This record gives sequence, structure tokens and C-alpha cells, in this order.
Amino acid sequence: MQHQPSDSDPQRVEPTKTRIQIFTFGTLQVIRDETAVTESDWHTRQARQLLKILITERPRPVSTDLLIEILWPNSTPHAAATTLRSAINALRNVLEPDRPNRAPSRYIVTQAPGYAFHLAPEIWLDVEEFDHLYNRAHNTADSGLRLHLLEQAIDLYADDYLISDPYADWLQAERERLRERFFNALLMVADIYAETGHYADAITACRRMLARDEVRENAYQSLMRFQAESGDSAGALLTYERCRTLLSEELGADPSPLTQTLHQRILNGDIELRPVTHTPLNPAPVAAVMLSSAPAAAQPVELPALALLTILDAGFPDVFVGRAQEMAALQERLQHALHGRGEWLLMQGEAGVGKTRLAYQLLRQAVKEETTVISATCQALERDLPFAPLADALGRYFYSLPEAIVQSLPAGTLGALAQIIPSLQDRLLNVPPIPSESASNAEENRQRLIDSIVTTLVMLAKLRPLVFFVDDLQWADPDTLAVLNRLVQRLPELPAFLLMAYRAEDLPENSALVTFTHTLNRLQRDAQLSVPRFARRHVQELVERHLAAPHTSEHALTPDAAYRLGDMLYETTQGNALFVTEALHNLDERLAAANDSDALTAIFDAPTNDSFQAAPTIRSQRIQEIILERLDRLPTEARAVLNLCAVIGRDFSLDLLESAATLDPLGGLEALLNRKFLIERPDERIDFAHHLVRQTVYDSLSLLQRRRLHLAVAEALVDLGQGATNPGEISFHYAHAGSGHRLLAAQYGVQAGEKLLQSYGFRQAVDAFDRALAMLDMLPDAAPDLTRRSLQGRGLAYESLFDPEGVASAYRRLQSWARTHGDRALILATYSRLTSALGLLGQQAESNEVLDEFLRAIRLADGEAPASHVLVDLLERRRRIYHADQEEDDGQWTLYQPAPPPVAAPEADILHILEPVHAVVPLFEYGWVLLVQGQLGEATRILEAVVDLATETNQPSIASAAYHQLAMTARMLGDVEQSQALNDESIAINRAVAGVTGELGSLLPRISSGFLSLQAGRLDEAERRFRRVADILGDRAFFRNYRNSAEIGLGLVALARGQVEQARSRLEAAQADSVNIYPYTYVQALLGLARIADSAQSTDDRDQLLRKALRFAGQRSLLEEYMSVLVALARMDVTTAPLDNLVDSLLEYVTAIHLEAGIATLRALHQSHAAA
Repeated sequence: MQHQPSDSDPQRVEPTKTRIQIFTFGTLQVIRDETAVTESDWHTRQARQLLKILITERPRPVSTDLLIEILWPNSTPHAAATTLRSAINALRNVLEPDRPNRAPSRYIVTQAPGYAFHLAPEIWLDVEEFDHLYNRAHNTADSGLRLHLLEQAIDLYADDYLISDPYADWLQAERERLRERFFNALLMVADIYAETGHYADAITACRRMLARDEVRENAYQSLMRFQAESGDSAGALLTYERCRTLLSEELGADPSPLTQTLHQRILNGDIELRPVTHTPLNPAPVAAVMLSSAPAAAQPVELPALALLTILDAGFPDVFVGRAQEMAALQERLQHALHGRGEWLLMQGEAGVGKTRLAYQLLRQAVKEETTVISATCQALERDLPFAPLADALGRYFYSLPEAIVQSLPAGTLGALAQIIPSLQDRLLNVPPIPSESASNAEENRQRLIDSIVTTLVMLAKLRPLVFFVDDLQWADPDTLAVLNRLVQRLPELPAFLLMAYRAEDLPENSALVTFTHTLNRLQRDAQLSVPRFARRHVQELVERHLAAPHTSEHALTPDAAYRLGDMLYETTQGNALFVTEALHNLDERLAAANDSDALTAIFDAPTNDSFQAAPTIRSQRIQEIILERLDRLPTEARAVLNLCAVIGRDFSLDLLESAATLDPLGGLEALLNRKFLIERPDERIDFAHHLVRQTVYDSLSLLQRRRLHLAVAEALVDLGQGATNPGEISFHYAHAGSGHRLLAAQYGVQAGEKLLQSYGFRQAVDAFDRALAMLDMLPDAAPDLTRRSLQGRGLAYESLFDPEGVASAYRRLQSWARTHGDRALILATYSRLTSALGLLGQQAESNEVLDEFLRAIRLADGEAPASHVLVDLLERRRRIYHADQEEDDGQWTLYQPAPPPVAAPEADILHILEPVHAVVPLFEYGWVLLVQGQLGEATRILEAVVDLATETNQPSIASAAYHQLAMTARMLGDVEQSQALNDESIAINRAVAGVTGELGSLLPRISSGFLSLQAGRLDEAERRFRRVADILGDRAFFRNYRNSAEIGLGLVALARGQVEQARSRLEAAQADSVNIYPYTYVQALLGLARIADSAQSTDDRDQLLRKALRFAGQRSLLEEYMSVLVALARMDVTTAPLDNLVDSLLEYVTAIHLEAGIATLRALHQSHAAA
């Protein structure tokens, strides 16, 4: 259906008749004089692509260089320029066929540095009309008119923007912008309908969103709310379950805290029912309907206009020169943000070039616009502290908010923030409990905290336009960058401007920042701004303005002398803004110390014979020497205070300064503040004017001075009671206080690692434990428990990071330590954890080796008699299942070989030697091997016991896996309904374990679901599930069994689609690894290859593959797999196989265990074979 331009809008008058209609929602379509432009009319594909690019960038011109780069990247410059001119001419002829030769085009205009699309009055463009309708709807207070306008805009959105170019980088940003507006329009329509009681229409709008984006969480939130308010709580709960399922399947994520809170409110019956209107709603009189039926709205939160400006050298706050181009770019984005179109910008430049000063200038302008301004600064010493700059910035912001405002904000979000902002805990009436810090939910809590910070910033932006500045990103921790990355995704819908800055020279040292900047560059190439040094004229202007200030007016310079001074400063500083500032500070101090009226002569050497060649004494100095010269002029007490501040190393409280100082620091502090070495922040903390000043002061100290001052700071922190809250900083200072304080550094280092585990800083925790262990290695008399805690902490951190090499090395070291200290319980615990981790990581061969070591360790401790019959039996069964199948084909068809009976009372047997928390994994594995070997009754009983034991010991991933195995058991027993219920329980538990742990724990259910979809013929669904497994694994070198299984699944999908060569390649590669596989998927690979051989009438190859599959399953007692091979033999009508004998070998066993579904299948095979 073609969309015609609307003539029902009374406020819009078309000045001329429309001659050209251009549709870009969906595929590009141009209608000229009521006739569609056909494929042949374009003459060249590039002409059509040119129109798309120019429309996307309208009204800005697109440079010829960029057009050539997009359309003809491999052509020579000369050839590409010629081709571009031809394509431009062809495009102009399409739009203006009657244009006289050489006449200028009205629509495709030449404009430096290239070409631009001019939207003349006679052109109707669907995206322009869409934006016009959306903007009017957004700005009108008339709800009826808003609904009318929004529905018109929604009707225009036939499909995503220029959908035939799905991977073109140049249109991704515009496509996403329009897509977000479309979804926002649907949300606004849904809200209008809901407010008037028309819930059926509101629900329909939500479902339209989900039809286009099935993982759009805010659509689920609205849908759940509307269903609950209209009385359909059961439907709302089902919607939540669908949301959880799809987020887990497609994104590997859990619902956000907001969605989960809404779910809990629905469960608790806290959603108030509202009247439902069943009569159709006419958009025109909707305002009258709303006035009569809408409930009274709650009093909105009035957020005060607070500004927390960034900290900088405020010595010349009113002097700002140069930067016109940079400020224009910042101001443009600020205005976009103020009008509801969120923006972000990443500034980069060398240290001291003026990034912070440039940001400060913009923030001051934002203050005049009555926005909320928040600034955060990353600190070098806080790179190991998750969320540190954000916690500091938000803590200062909430500190400034009135109590009533804080209490009115969402308690759930603030409660999560209280984990990193302790001061909030004292102000919130009902702080939700902080989750426990087990490895299974630590990543989940980290993700929730990230979401809470983002939600807070989004909430603030919606209450008042927000400008958020984050400085010194080169020192940002990965979690802070994760928050910023997620915030960037939300910006298009917000009145917010995110401004960030980092030192370009330090970028390679922060790998997380490298990834972050690359990600942002892919999103928007023009959202990075390089801040250059001052040009010579800018330094001259800065000097002139500075010399004109009142404090220097008594030492006036002649214009010539002022020019010489500016030129000298430029030569000295090469335009670095910080260097220029320091030189001017130097100048001020010299002027203040001069006694004669011509004091400025002190700055210059005695003139040479050429009076115009005054050579400055500082011409050859670098900035550090300028700073040192200023330091030499400080009073003794001020220099001592500054030395102490440099050792503290970051912004600090007056309490810390007073506690660490040997003398009263007040006098020295005042001098430092007056001379702009230090700056007092609004939250009453002290900071350096610039990090380079602090570094220069620190570098000037002798080793002995540094040690004594570090010791003073460490002891002051302890005296101030920060041992529990700030152990990392205390450890740092003790570590730099000399070898005599190494033990205290190690003690606090271990505490720091343990605290980082609690705050989800797993990688930083590893670093903290490694530093502690390095110190403990040099302290033979240290308490052994410190080493044990460090090694155990490393293991827990690596488990949470799912780093298999780290896990192995950590627990191997811990085992060695346990043996040295005779800690048998710890030895068994580390074997149990290592066995479990390798199994979960898909390293079956390695897991078997560790289990073998485990068993030998038990025997060494208890004599030759095995302490656990279950562990011995488990080891033998696993060896039997996983040993490589390297037997030569002897032409024999293997009969089914039942497994030996299981060990009696297996739970009691294992719990005799292992604590319950460590007994869960081997008990689960024993249940699994019994299941695959067909001993279903005992397997079911053991797995049910595992569920209870795993639940009691808080190991949800094991409980989930046990439910999954129980579902397999029920399916084999023929109880499909019970199987589905158990599998749903497994999936539900997995969803509760978010992040990496939940993702990896869900791999086996995902693989199983993929094979079920494959069996049901749902090939697209099966492929999506298998590819999702591959995406989760990424480039991990481990998880080989999962990867092989997914490859087998994709190979079978390809085979079902007739893509034989692709199927063969995948199946042969995966089945070549006969150890790191799941038995079921390995047999399916062999059967798939047999089908390929059968279709090619290669009967010898087919029979060899089928014999291999039958031998693999029969010798290992794999019940389901053996039955699958028998079914394949019958379907392929393999006459060389003794099918009746093979069926009988299995039928006797399944009859003995009363496996009705298996009995029915095998008897059907007998009958079909007899009939054949």
C-alpha cells in the first residue's frame, strides 16, 4: 500500500502541488508525476544509492571523497570521480527529466565539499512527514490531536528505513533513530488508549511493537501493566514468562530490575484495577474523554536544577580563547539534547591540552539552560574499583538533593545504588537487602547494578534535561565503561548529553577503553572530537587578556613586550593549554615578588645587541621545570602539605589530610589553594588542579620521603576506620612504605580482593590477590591463612570469570598448599571444584583425568580400599562412555550390552567422604551416566536427590541441570507432559542465574531444544538455537563438547535443507573429536553422514558409518542412542544388517525395565521389517 501525503492537517499548508513522492520506509520507491520510477529508469544502481545517501544525510552535503569511499572503494581516484559525476547526472535526470542541459538541479545541488539533497516544496518525503507528525505530537498538549498525529506517523512506517541495505554503515544511525521514534510513537499511543480505559487498543499497540522487536523490554513492561490494570493478571504473568524466555534465548539476559519489580507487584496483587471502556475511541474528542475518565495524576517530582561542574584549575575561569570549532560542535549536540534527541561525544587529546577546560565551558552554558549537570572523574588509583567514578559523582549529586526529593525517587533503583554509595543507605527509609555474593549470582547482581545506574541517569534526564561529563576515561574501570556503553544505547530517546574525555596517549593501556571506543566509533563515526593544541595566535590572545586583568594591571606591558611574552610562551609550551596556564601562574608569582616598577624584566634575560631578540630564561625548560620553579617559591609549610597531598594521590578529605599531617596543615593548605595548586570541590574534598602537577610533585620526592609519607597516609586511613571500606588504598600505601610494612600491605590486600569479589570486580580481585601473594612469598613467617584466603579467592574469581586456565592454575596452587599444610578437607574441596569446573567448561577428557586424581587422593588417604564405591563406579562408567572410538570396522553389527547394576545407596556413599556442597557434582554426574546407560529408575531417584541437595547448598546451576536430566528421563519413559514441566523448571532456574554463569549453564538445554526443534521440522528455530550456542561461546578455546554439538546441529539443519556439502563438512569436522562430545550428538553426526552416503547410493560407506554408530552406542550401553541407530537402519532399509537380532538384543532389556515407549518403538520396527 502506498502512503499518500496527508491533507487533513489544518496547520500545514502545501504551497505547491506535489510532483515527486519518495518512500524510504521499506525499499526505496520514487513516484514522479504519479508514475513510479522503474528499475530501467535509474540507468545505474549507483544513482539510486546516491539518492539514498544524500537523503540520509540531508540537509548536510556529503563530500565527494566520502561518496567515492562508499560506492567505489576500489577504484582509482580519477576513475571514481568520473563515475561519480556520471551517477550524479543520472540521478538528476531521474528526478528532473525535463531539466535543460547544463541547467542547475533543484534537488541534487552541488554544495561544498560535495553534493546535497534539497527538499523542495514539490517533493514529499515520507521520513520528513513522519518526523513532522511525530514532532507535532510530541509538542502538543491536546491528547486527541496527539493520538491523531501519532497514528498517522505510525501508518507511514511501512518497514525499517531502507531495509534493502541491511548492512550499510552510513544509514545505521538514521535507521535506529527512526525505529526508536516508531516504537516511542506506539508507546505514546498505547498510553493514551490506556489512560482512557481502552485497554484492548493499548494492548494491540504493544503487540505491534513486539511483532517488530520481540526482545523490546519496555514493550513487555507496558503490556504487562495494561493487562494487569484491565484485570488480566494471568495474561500479564504469561507475558512476563515470554519476556524472560526470549531475553534468555536471544540475548542471554534476564529482565531488568524494573520488569522484575513489576512482575512481583502483579504477583502480590499490588496493581490497581482500572475501569475498562469497550466502545471505540475516536481520536478527535479524546481530550474530552480523558478529562472525564482519567484518574488524578500523582504530583510529579520537581527536580531542582543542580550543577556539579567538573574540577579544574579555576585560576582564569573567565578567560577562554580559541576552540571556536570545537565549541560549535559541542553546542550543537547540547541543543539536540535539550530538544529531546540525546547525544554523546568522545573527546580525546594529549594530557593538558585543554579537554577539561573545554568541557567546563560547555557545562557552564548548560547551567544557564537550567539542566542537571553532573561530572565524574576517573582516578588512576581507582582503576581496580568497580563503578568508582560513577559512585563518587552520583554520591555527590544525591548529597546535594533535598531529603524530600530523594525519598520521592524509585526506592528499588536507589536501593541498588546504595551498594556503591553508602551515604544513600542512611537516607533511604526501606533499603532492599543486598544480594548474597555467591558466585552463581554475583554476575547477576553486577548486571542489575549496571542497569540501576543507567536507570537512575535515564530517570534524571526525564525529570530535567541532563548533561553528564565523564573525564579521564583512560583510568576508567571496565564496569564504568559497561554503564556508559549501555547508557549510549538509551540516549536517542532522552533529553541528555553524555560528554566523555580521555588522554589519547594512554588509550592502549586500557583494553576495555579500546573496545569501548571502537564500539562507539561503529555506532557513529562523527561522534569523536580531537582537541588540538593552541595555535600561536590563541596563546597571544590569552596572554593579552590575562595581562589586562586587574591583578596584573599595575605591571602593564607595552604591546611589543606583551607580544614577545606571548611568542615566548608559545615557543616554550608549543600550545599545550596546561603548560601555558602554569607559565602564567609563574608570571603572576614573579610579579607579586618583584620590587621595582619594571618587574617584568625579571622574566627575560638581559637583552642582546638586537633589542628585539629578548631570550626568555624558560625557553628551554619543559613544563615540569616550570612547576618545580613554582614549587621552590612555596613557603616551607605549604611545600610539606603539597608533598603529602601528592602521596595521597587522589582527591581526599580534610580529615585524612589532618590525620596524616605531622603539623597543622591549615596554613599551608590555604597557600596552596590561593596559588591554584589545589582546588576545593563542592563536596568539601580537595583535589589537584591537574594530574600532571601532582605527578611532578611526587616525582620530585626522594625515596625516603615517599616511604614516610605513604606510611603516614596508611596509618591515617586505618585511624579513620577505613580498614573495612577502603582496604585497597590502605594496602597500596603500606606496600610503598618499605619492606617493614609488607605484611600489613598483604593483609589489607587480601581484604581488598575479598571486597572486590563482593562488588563484582572479579578481574580486579585477581590482581589484588596476585599482589598479596607476591608479598606473602617474601614473608615466610606470615599467617598461612592469608595465603589460603588469597588462593581460594583467586579460584572463586576465576570461576566467576569462567576462565578455565585461571581456575585450573588457582586450584592447583591451592591443592599444593593444602597438601603442604595437611588440610585434607581443602584437598577434596579443590578436586571437587576443579572436576566440576572442567565438566561445565566442556573439557571431558581433562575432567576425567582430574576425577582419576581425585580417586587416587582418596585412596592415598584411606588405604587401598576405596572410600567411595560410587566414585569408582562413576570413573569406570565415564571412561567407558568417553574413551575414543578407534576400533577398525570388522563388518560386525554390535548387539546392545547392558551396563552393570549401580551402586546401592549412592547418596550415603558419597556423603560419607564429602561435605554436601562438594557431593552435589559427583552425585549429579552419577545420575547422568545411569540415565544415558538406560538405568532410568535409579537415575531418576538420584537426580531427584541432587535437586534437593543442590537447592539446600545454593547451587542453582546444578539444580537446573538435574531438572533437565529428569526431563530427559520422563521423555524416555513416554511421559511428554511431565518432561515438558521438568524442562520448564530447568529453564526457569537458569533464567534466575544471569550473566556468564547463566549463559554457560544454559548451553546444554539450548542444544537439546535445538535438536527437539530439528526433529519437529522447525529448521529456522533449530538453526537460531544452535547459532546462539556458537555466539555464546565466541572464540573461547574451551567448551569443545558444546561447540561440537552445535556444529553437529547446524550440519543436520543444512542436511535437512539439502545443503549436502555444507552438512558433510560440519558433521565430519565435529565427529572427528570422539572424546569432547555428547554421546547423543556424536551418534546423530554419524547418522547424518550415513544419510548423505545413502542418498549418494554409497552403500559401503553408509553401512560402515551405521556400524560405527551402533558399536559406539552398544558398547557404551547408550540406550537412546542405540535405539536411534536401529530406527535409522529400518528407514534406510539396510538389508545387510541383522535388524531382528539387533532389535531383540535391546527389546529384552527395555522390557525388563518396563520402558513402555521403547517397547512400542522396537515392536514397530519388528513389524515394519517383517512387512518389508
